[in-house]
Amino acid sequence: MPTNIFIALAASLILLSGCAQQASRNDNQFYLLSSDSAAVQKTNTAHVIGLRPVTVAAYLNNAGIALQTTESQIKIANHHLWAEQPNLAITRVLHGELNRQLNDSRVDNGQFGRSPDWQYTLSTHVDQFHGTEDGLAVFSGYWQLESKDNVLLSARFNLSSPLEKPGYSALVAQLRELLSQLAEAQALHISAQLTDSR
Repeated sequence: MPTNIFIALAASLILLSGCAQQASRNDNQFYLLSSDSAAVQKTNTAHVIGLRPVTVAAYLNNAGIALQTTESQIKIANHHLWAEQPNLAITRVLHGELNRQLNDSRVDNGQFGRSPDWQYTLSTHVDQFHGTEDGLAVFSGYWQLESKDNVLLSARFNLSSPLEKPGYSALVAQLRELLSQLAEAQALHISAQLTDSR
């Protein structure tokens, strides 16, 4: 009899453990950096720019969205998760935005490999891409435009903006807006550089 009770208790614990894990998975919320730019097909442009895959600080390439809690501490969310790796999402959004904004250039997504017709390469590294406990979205890093072995442009960016309302949805929306601001600044500088080099 004690053996039967032990087996029944063990089976109940396994069942409860499975239910708890299922409930935990059901609590997960997934967030995507939406791309507002429609697909742009370009041929016979004056310039071809290869967008290298964006690199990010190691703490950012987590499934959980990061929140800075103190000057030197970061908390990674357990249930508020990126729907895709942040470095891939940022590359995808930058590619769409830059292709739309640089009228005289075709921008290729370097995630699919390097093309021999690239005249320029654009590299972006992200140091910060998170929220803060006092309600800010923070996005910083640096980027550079190269032609063969020459660095034509190099710039740091340090963007932040208050959230319109509390919560992870508002944070992701504001980070997406900061990404648009970066793309706009990159497009402006690149366009001026390429016009001057003609």
